[in-house]
Amino acid sequence: MEFERMVRAAAAKSPALLLESYGQHNIGIRLQREGGLHLQVSGPSGQRLGCMGMPGTTILCKGPTSDDVGYLNIGAEITILGDATNGACNAMANGKVYIGGSIGSRGLTMTKWNPEYDKPELWVLGSTGDSFAEFNCGGVAVVCGVNPKNPDNILGYRPCVGMVGGLIYFRGPIDDSFPRTNARLDRPNDEQWQWLVENMPIFLGKIGSANLFSTLTKRDEWRILATVTPQERALMFSGPMPMAEFRNQHWNKAFGGGDPLRDLAPGLDRSAIETIVTGDLRRKKPYWANSEAAAPCTFYCPIHIPTIDRLRLIREGKIDEAYEMLLRYTPLPASVCGAVCPNLCMENCSRRQVDGPIEIQVLGRAVGNFPAPKPAESLGRKVAVIGGGPAGMNVAWQLALAGVEAHIFEKDSRIGGKLAQVIPWERLSQAIWDVEIKRFLAMPNITVTCNFDLDRNSFARLQEEYDYVVIAVGTHEPRRIPFPGHERVIAALDFLKQAKSDAPPAVGREVVIIGAGNVGCDVACEAYRLGAEKVTLVDIQKPLAFGKEKEAAEAHGAVFRWPVVTKEVTAEGLVTASGEIIPAQTVIISIGDVPALPFLPETIETVSVGGAAWITTDKAHVTSNVRVLAVGDVEKPGLATNALGAGKTAAEYILAQIKGEEWRPFTKQVIPQQALTITHYFPGDSLPTETAQADRCLSCASCRDCHLCETICPTGAISRREITSTVGKYLAAGEKSYEYVSDDSKCIACGFCADTCPCGIWTMNAF
Repeated sequence: MEFERMVRAAAAKSPALLLESYGQHNIGIRLQREGGLHLQVSGPSGQRLGCMGMPGTTILCKGPTSDDVGYLNIGAEITILGDATNGACNAMANGKVYIGGSIGSRGLTMTKWNPEYDKPELWVLGSTGDSFAEFNCGGVAVVCGVNPKNPDNILGYRPCVGMVGGLIYFRGPIDDSFPRTNARLDRPNDEQWQWLVENMPIFLGKIGSANLFSTLTKRDEWRILATVTPQERALMFSGPMPMAEFRNQHWNKAFGGGDPLRDLAPGLDRSAIETIVTGDLRRKKPYWANSEAAAPCTFYCPIHIPTIDRLRLIREGKIDEAYEMLLRYTPLPASVCGAVCPNLCMENCSRRQVDGPIEIQVLGRAVGNFPAPKPAESLGRKVAVIGGGPAGMNVAWQLALAGVEAHIFEKDSRIGGKLAQVIPWERLSQAIWDVEIKRFLAMPNITVTCNFDLDRNSFARLQEEYDYVVIAVGTHEPRRIPFPGHERVIAALDFLKQAKSDAPPAVGREVVIIGAGNVGCDVACEAYRLGAEKVTLVDIQKPLAFGKEKEAAEAHGAVFRWPVVTKEVTAEGLVTASGEIIPAQTVIISIGDVPALPFLPETIETVSVGGAAWITTDKAHVTSNVRVLAVGDVEKPGLATNALGAGKTAAEYILAQIKGEEWRPFTKQVIPQQALTITHYFPGDSLPTETAQADRCLSCASCRDCHLCETICPTGAISRREITSTVGKYLAAGEKSYEYVSDDSKCIACGFCADTCPCGIWTMNAF
């Protein structure tokens, strides 16, 4: 302990230490120094050298070391020029340990691996002791077999017991004591061999044995022990063991052909006793609830886009069908899903529990140039849509696809609302936007009238001339605060519109933004683009900014300050309540916008919130007038995807009314995370392609057709059968599909199907 205190005190003063050890334990425990720390140890080292080693710390031991070197290591690099004894790298989670000799038993046991970091590595020049890599959960080991302690078995007795992750490279002979249910003997593939050859010089350089490189890079001398996946393990035990096989393999071997009770009760009836029931005697029965719950991506998406169906179509090679399906939910997949949306689907993606979410932005951008779906035959109806922002656009898009004439009346000179007017082009590509607008305007049944002045008289005319009127005017009236000097302040909405115009404003060297939300971050990015050198965002509370907008502002150098109360704005800048002056040539206020509704008749109800009027609607977005609907920010502020989702819902309601059908809102409940069996999936890097993302999808609540339930059922009760589709949302009538069924006469209600289903399809329901 005294030695450890001395080392800590010295490490606080110097980044490099020379230590002479006489068997002291815990050398280097939890040591870390900004900029890195290097320890060189001479003399015999005690136990737990580099225990809990931290990132940036390197340790060189010029001789052998005792037990548990690298124990609980989380990032340190440790080099031992001699042998190490038992427990090397026990429970290591990160970092690298290089051994210039051999190690004792239970090396690399119970390692861990966080997919956000590199896998922990153990390199051994010689051999290992018994129980190597026991319960390994992710560690990578390289055992070179040079001057091994046991030349006939360089990995010791029973390596890899309980291993569920990681990989063991080895060179030299081993016995057959490794468990086949945990590890698979193989040769390195091209990628694995490339990794080994690239990293071998580093290891050999660390231990001073660079001359061995040619000896240790003969591919045919190397083998690997790879982790057996849960799927492979399930197949090993697939299907029930016939009674005759059990009798021959187990019973007869144990009792010599008889049974333990024959001598005591020779007349005992030994026929089978039905202790496991089937049929109606079960308390529960399995149910294949395919697609009855919603995947998190679909549930949390305001448009309820069925991403899992799209990815399934991609896996099946039906790319055009996948694109068309997405375009039936939104006319702006590349602009919104691919760029602007904070992607609530990704935030809630179940794949996050494995490594990282499905990259929805990749999927959205892929549909940018795809043509619009063909609209249905005309229904002979027409609807007026007031406002050409994302909400109004999706109302018109959905109606047009269904054969209803949609007439958009837009106040601005172009459609798109705030997406076109204020979102910086660095965040929303103008090239992508222009392509999607072109596709939208080319859709039959959509007519756009720009520069439309709306008042109560023109609103009344629209009500007379159209079957329905949808209000989608958004929020284009900035909120303001009447503090002294407020006339010097520019509204964020006005600033962003000017910034995207042909005559952007001059901002000066210093800019202050009142309000540190995501819109304020957009303002900050545009201010930097227009020449600002310092931008400060102030707020009375912790900033609400998050996601890509905040990251972009911080990348430019924007500073966030809170709590800051504005007292006044002068020619020098913003004056806080404490009297501090924050210098600024331009002050911009970004505290939200409200609807401007002077055209609204008194018969349509509104509610006053925060000093502004918002239109009152029901779940279908119907106002107090049954032929007038309101969607988007005029109901309440939200994301562009909220506006698109509201537009789709409103259009579906109108179509149901026109066709005389019952309107059905989205009511599916999200599938619980605990219903999924994510242990079937392994973390890994993925390419930013649609196919790669489709392969990564867990297919929550939708059958992946993996056959695991059929394989694991102990009584063979579950089977797969083909069916012919009569109605299919994404399956043509007459096309073959499938379903899994359980035979009640065989099912024993064990629940294995529900426990193993990766997608959460099987449930155990009470009778």
